[in-house]
Amino acid sequence: MAQHFIEQMAPLLDAADEKAWFGAMAGLAETCGFRNILLAVLPRPALRQEDAYLRSTYAPAWHRAYNEQGMIQIDPTVSHCATRSAPLVWAPEIFSTEPQKSMYEIACTHGLRTGVILPIHGPNQQAGMMCFIDDSEPTDEFRRHIRSALPNLTLLRDHVVDTSARHLICQADTPLPKLTPRERECLKWTARGKSTWETSQILNCSEAVVNFHMKNIRTKFGVNSRRAAAVIATQLGLIDPD
Repeated sequence: MAQHFIEQMAPLLDAADEKAWFGAMAGLAETCGFRNILLAVLPRPALRQEDAYLRSTYAPAWHRAYNEQGMIQIDPTVSHCATRSAPLVWAPEIFSTEPQKSMYEIACTHGLRTGVILPIHGPNQQAGMMCFIDDSEPTDEFRRHIRSALPNLTLLRDHVVDTSARHLICQADTPLPKLTPRERECLKWTARGKSTWETSQILNCSEAVVNFHMKNIRTKFGVNSRRAAAVIATQLGLIDPD
């Protein structure tokens, strides 16, 4: 079964352009019983979620509703894929809050009723998800179908990551955040584990000045903590914490 599926992936591996590549991907997903597919990838750290490479067969009306209502902020699949590697079954029970329940109801009207989400954590720090969704009812029978299809879907996800580099290049070429010399210094000492007070003493300035720079840094990196900004800046070679 797996060997046969590997042979079916030849169009994905040999695709001449992005359209053929994604078309092969969608065709393989349908072979596994899922009529809708979504691929969302951040090619490198420090990119905002809004800058992700995004391709899908979802209805345009769903994408509009998702963006206009800011569903990315409540979407349980987004938070799961940011912190986990295990698959997540798209079913009513993962939408636990009232806003999430409303999101699921809207999704169902666009044919997104049940399926499975596979997180992406690539070898070159890519992050994202592949979603395989169908309009079938979330019955026990369909859940068994998901379990039986999961090995092939995981294999497909891995081959998509391996063949994605040339298609993600536009997103990956997004300019790196530009830091001022003072911001680099603040971030460097943060990466070394220094507190705001310690950093202010080292740089001979007030804590308010350090906090001002760190706020600007968090905004530039699109993160909520200085530690996260320091990690990303180190990974990108913008600072040397050693």
